[in-house]
Amino acid sequence: MKTRFSSFAALALLGLILAGCSLSHSQLKGTPFDKSRDRALERQITVFKNVTLVPMTGEKVIKHQTVMVKGSRIAEIGPQLEGGIPENARIIEGAGAFLMPGLSDMHMHLRDDWLSPTWPVSPLNLYLANGVTTIRCLGPVGKSPDYALRWREDIKKGVLEGPAIYTCGKQLRGPVADPEKTVLEQKKRGFDFIKLYSFLSKEEFHEAMHTAGETGMYTTGHIPFQVGLDGVLAGGMDEIAHIEELLWEFVDFDRDKNLSWVDWMTYVTHAAYQHYKTYFNLDKDAFNRRFEPEISAVVKNLRAANIPICTTLALDDLIVQKLYTPDAFLERPENMYQPQGYLETFLQGKEKHQLQFRRVKRLAPVKHKADIKLLMELHRAGVPLLLGTDAGTGRMGMIPGVSIHDELQVLTENGFTPYEAIATGTINASKVVRKMTGRDDFGTIEPGKRADLILLDKNPLEDVANIKSHRGVMAAGRWYDAATLQKMIIPSVPIKGAIHNVHEPSNTHKTYIDIVIGRNFMGKLPDDIDTIVVTGPGGDLQISRDDFIFLPQFRDFWIRIPGSPKIGPYIFTVKSGNRKGSVTDTQFDILTIPIPDAGKSVPAEKAILRTTTPTFSWEAVKLSTPMCYQLEINKLRRGRVYSTGPVKGMLSHKVPHGVLTPGQSYVWRIRVTDNDNWIDVQNRSHSVWKSFTLSREE
Repeated sequence: MKTRFSSFAALALLGLILAGCSLSHSQLKGTPFDKSRDRALERQITVFKNVTLVPMTGEKVIKHQTVMVKGSRIAEIGPQLEGGIPENARIIEGAGAFLMPGLSDMHMHLRDDWLSPTWPVSPLNLYLANGVTTIRCLGPVGKSPDYALRWREDIKKGVLEGPAIYTCGKQLRGPVADPEKTVLEQKKRGFDFIKLYSFLSKEEFHEAMHTAGETGMYTTGHIPFQVGLDGVLAGGMDEIAHIEELLWEFVDFDRDKNLSWVDWMTYVTHAAYQHYKTYFNLDKDAFNRRFEPEISAVVKNLRAANIPICTTLALDDLIVQKLYTPDAFLERPENMYQPQGYLETFLQGKEKHQLQFRRVKRLAPVKHKADIKLLMELHRAGVPLLLGTDAGTGRMGMIPGVSIHDELQVLTENGFTPYEAIATGTINASKVVRKMTGRDDFGTIEPGKRADLILLDKNPLEDVANIKSHRGVMAAGRWYDAATLQKMIIPSVPIKGAIHNVHEPSNTHKTYIDIVIGRNFMGKLPDDIDTIVVTGPGGDLQISRDDFIFLPQFRDFWIRIPGSPKIGPYIFTVKSGNRKGSVTDTQFDILTIPIPDAGKSVPAEKAILRTTTPTFSWEAVKLSTPMCYQLEINKLRRGRVYSTGPVKGMLSHKVPHGVLTPGQSYVWRIRVTDNDNWIDVQNRSHSVWKSFTLSREE
């Protein structure tokens, strides 16, 4: 298993650290353009002088070329410009460099929190830094897809930095109450295409396709389980969203079932496992020989239909790595760009693919083999393929922008020349967008095309890895040199922070502050955290980083301050070298929660327990509002071994098997809170610690 990472991203990070640059959070997220800059772009002339052109109009390079860009468009190309270089032109010297079209990720997902502190770097910036100047969203993640339309227009106008966006609206997942109405609404609102999903019924699929055909809406998506590949081709769907969708054609299952989406996935996954389990131990060559006849028949039908298919195969690599070598996955340097909470979810075993393959783990490598064989046969047959990664959801470990280089590498490792691989994300991508919008707008370096360009140090037609090392990227006429891109992808320090008013057993009130560092912080804790500043309603608190206690099991900097906190917002700011993270928590109210009566809780102080699964119980505190209770068990002077998490109204709890060890001594207490989410807790109290010992004889 290879771990691939954009060397540009890593070098950019190192370079900026060495340069000693300091960035605000707003800069990291991509400061919006001002209007004067946008107006200036309309008049801006940029000239790339003496470059070696990689035009992607054929498998060739053209030396000693000059390319003039006016506004957002390529205006002129040649050994010399007809009227010479205009006096007001910005000149970018291209001696020894190669100029190629920007890349497209034709299958990714926008998420409505991309511009928030949830992401250490805006994925829009990551795309630009990795040479991706066009992205196509196959399902915006969030409560409403409207933000995708807004971002699309803001980027066009120069209000927001990022690649050009094409997007569908809400996916038609199934069941859909009124497919015709849904398609018409998306058409009216200005979405670029319709995304169809696996759980549509035959009737829903055909109604959506009929309406899309009448309105001229482009369609792509999964192969609905009830419809199958033959039905999709007969229905005229324009494109298939993943190569992996074709795997269901080799599995025998009842397509006429009427199931919920959860039951569909359980049913077909089990059917796939039963189908492929006979072949788990076959090597790659034997596997290919076994499935070649079936794959060839499917590919023949696809070639006859000339239907484009998105690749999304680097994700297969990643799935196998996550399931079989999780330590290698966790060590990937690009994890610094994971959204907050993802790596914690992975370590808990609750990540999307960990759950999806929990009972069918051995299916993942077989799926990988089948997908690669399909890729090779589709390529050999000349089926149009589109470069796509499925990045952006924040749920699968794929890093936006970075993953495009992984995808190109998969293609060249499996029979594609560098030119053919790059074509999937340039020429082929623009042809599909022409079907969607009517404009063949990018993908080649020709007059009139959108000025989406990458200036490289080395020839990409010799090795696609050369695309990682560039001097700069132009997106719709806006030029970003390497130094600017470096600044744009310095990750913020991922932190969560909380402030609580705590009533202690001594009948005093204290302010507790927790600042938790996310697992995608790749530095050494606690040493690589330089400063911590807490700003409250009255200004900076008189505490420093050295005043905090670091709790390594929670990656938590914790401090206790005398007195209750003031009402109002608290800003926690953490710095590590040239990286900074900031988060806000607000204390809305102050409430004294009574201390739990330790004398009325079981087991008693210094109890000797004779079962490894004891039940702990306690009385409710006397308040009119229902409280949440949390059982905490620590080893004596050695930290936490068990905690339930806050549960509303819980007054007893049985400890599961395997937590407690015979012969060991422990302490326990009850924490009472006004919320079941530690960040949202305003007030809490806790009982005194009580000790107990587990007998060696049960």
